[in-house]
Formats: sequence, C-alpha cells, structure tokens
Amino acid sequence: MMVNTMFMKNIFHHFNLPISLLKIINTMKTYFKIMLLMIVIKSQAVVAQDNKNELPLKEKNAVVNSIKTHLQESYIDLDLAKKMIIELDKNSKKYDKIINPDDFSKTLTEDLQLVSKDLHLKVRYEPQRIAQEKLVVSEEMKIEAEKKTAKQMAEINYGFTEVKILDGNIGYLNLRLFADVKYAEETATATMNFLSNTNAIIIDLRTNGGGVPDMMQLLSSYFFNETPVLLSDFYERKTDTKTQLYSLAKVAGKRSTSKPIYILTSKQTFSAAEAFAYTLKYLGKATIVGEVTAGGANRTKRINLNDEFTISVPYIQAIHPVTKTNWEGKGVHPDIKTNEKTALVNAYVDAINKTAKGNKNTLLNKIGYAFLKEKSVENAIVVFEENARLFPDNANTWDSLGEAYFINNDKENALKAYKKALALDPNSESAKAMIQKLEIIK
Repeated sequence: MMVNTMFMKNIFHHFNLPISLLKIINTMKTYFKIMLLMIVIKSQAVVAQDNKNELPLKEKNAVVNSIKTHLQESYIDLDLAKKMIIELDKNSKKYDKIINPDDFSKTLTEDLQLVSKDLHLKVRYEPQRIAQEKLVVSEEMKIEAEKKTAKQMAEINYGFTEVKILDGNIGYLNLRLFADVKYAEETATATMNFLSNTNAIIIDLRTNGGGVPDMMQLLSSYFFNETPVLLSDFYERKTDTKTQLYSLAKVAGKRSTSKPIYILTSKQTFSAAEAFAYTLKYLGKATIVGEVTAGGANRTKRINLNDEFTISVPYIQAIHPVTKTNWEGKGVHPDIKTNEKTALVNAYVDAINKTAKGNKNTLLNKIGYAFLKEKSVENAIVVFEENARLFPDNANTWDSLGEAYFINNDKENALKAYKKALALDPNSESAKAMIQKLEIIK
C-alpha cells in the first residue's frame, strides 16, 4: 500500500495532530516492507528446498540402472538378481510418479524384498552420510572417532546387558549385540569365565539384531575344545572365491564344552545373532528355544549409487558345513517352539530337568515362587505345571500350582489344583481354606 507523505502532513495539520505520528507511520511502513521481504525470502527458501527434494526423472533412472548393475554383478543369487531386475523394469512407471527421495528409496526396497525375501537388501536415501564419507579425515580425527566409538560401546557394555546365575546353577546371559572383538573381547572373556562353573547356559538373543562375525566366532569357540572346528563356509559369486570360518584354537577364558547350551530367539533375532544360533544348533552344541528368527543370513556391503542414494547388497553367501545351506528367508527354527515371552522359562525348565541333582521337586517349587515374587505369574505357572507333571503325587506341588492359578485369576483351574492337593493330603488346612473360598466366589 502506497502512502502519500504530504497528504498525511496536511491531515495532521488540519486535525492539529502531532507530527511525531507521521514518523510512527513511516516506521510502520519500513517494518511492513521488511516483514514482506522476509516472507518472500522464506517462501522462496521453502520452494527451493521442495525443489531440491523433488527427484528429477534422470536421477531416478540412473539410480535404478545402478541398482540393476550391482545386483547383476554382486548379489549372491544370480537367478534372484535377474528376477529383481525384471521387477524394477516392470515398475518403472510407478517410480516416475514418485518425487520424494525417501518414498523412492522405500518403494525400491519393498519391491526388491518382495522378490528376494532378503531383509538385508535395502535402498537408502542418505546424502549426509555419503558427503561425510568423502571428507578428507586426518589421522587425529580418525583417532578421535575411534575413541568415541569405543566409549559408546563401553556405555552399553558391548551388548552384554545382563549376566547372572539362576537357581539350580543355570547361567543366564542377555546379549543385545555382537560387538567388535577389538572393543569387547575383555568383557566377553569375563562373561564366559563367570558362566564357566554353571550346569547349563542360557543365552538370550531375543532382542539381538546382529553385529560382527568375529564376536560370533569368539563366543562359539568357548563351546568347542582347542581343535578348530569349521563354523561356516562363505562364497562370493562376483569373485568366485570361497573362505572358511573356524573356531579359535586359543581363547582367553575358560571353555564350556560339555554343558547344555540354550539360545533364546524371537522374530527380532537377526543377522549375526541368527548365525550364532544356526551354527551351534546344527553342530549339535545348542538347543534353540523361542520363535522362528527374522531370516537374514548373507554378508552385506553398502554401495553408493550416487551422491544421495546407497544400496546394501548381500554379496557373500554363508554355507553351513552340515546343512550345506543357511537360514536366508527361512529363519532359524527353534527346537522348542514357544512365544517370545515364555522362551526363557521353557529353556530354564528344560535345563533343570537335564542337570538338576538332588530334590528336583523342591528346586522347581523354589523357582516357581521366585517367578511369583517377580510378578511373572505365567512363568511361575509353567514351572509349577512341570513340577506337577513330574511329581503328581506330591500335595504341596498341587497346592503351589493352585496358588499360581488363583493369582492369575483362573479360578476353575485353581479349584481343581487345590482339590487334587487335598485328595493327596486330607489334613492340608491351606487347601481346605482355598477350596472353601473358591466355592463361595465361584
């Protein structure tokens, strides 16, 4: 809006208004001009950013062509690579309509995995990561980065989240990550030493998403003697080369070669964690308990497609010496199939059954009450039910089971268990009291 200054002065004189108001209006005019300019600049910046994030057709075509080239050259299965290339060609018009780079990479990943079922195979939009890779890094910066990584690894104890000895002398390790041995070997050694005098070891990989092969090799070595054992063959199609991974002849800690080993799995167990479970299962060293795992077997490399996009390509195939295959797309199948939540208690009960000496009935009862104290009622019921199965003529066993059912609000089964306890011990006052209580509230 244009303002005539002389006209405004005449008005001010006519109405006897102070001339200072004119200065105020001039100031407001300047302010509004500045604000308008800022809005225009901001709008242009937003438009520029939007335009920057809009993928030109030429770049999309180049990315797709680069993916096809790398699949043809490096992907572990040439037949699958050809099928994925056909899928990419079939969907070219769909890609033409996508302008957002994140949506583009996500769609490409979905299409590739639809054909391959390979969860390692991923396209990513990560221009910042690629730019950082291209920076010239001094030795001092490399040392600082190494120190930072080591510190971050130490803060999570290299994935060794919890280690303890359960009732019945059963060792338990919650391992969330297969960390690089150069950082984690000392912690791994201390852990295996701590567990070395137990009757059995339970290794919990239910939340383990993988890591590096050298930790898988190190931990596996503790369950074999000094003579190296072939853990896995590896085949790279591009170079037509084969390599092998053996257990280590020397480890710093005490080995546990003859005790039962249990590995807990879930749908989230992935990559190196699956390799550990699969390797020990088929070498007869571990019992797998839980759910079928995610199914990512092959070694992967990340390749820059251009300055903005990368692809993770599985290029080395793992081959187990016994099965002559791997778990890619199929997952590792448990020996004792349970849901994720009850995997621990099922492994624990099996370990007690195989290793407990002395009064197993009393031990299982103690374990059941330990779970009740932790408010793990479902786990307690599993233990008490097993105890009742093993010792059906023990009144106290049925009384404990009845208590767990009652806490779980399962009045029908609680009443049955207490009646069984009373039939075995007609003098049981606790069973009488609970039967009376349950029949009143039934």
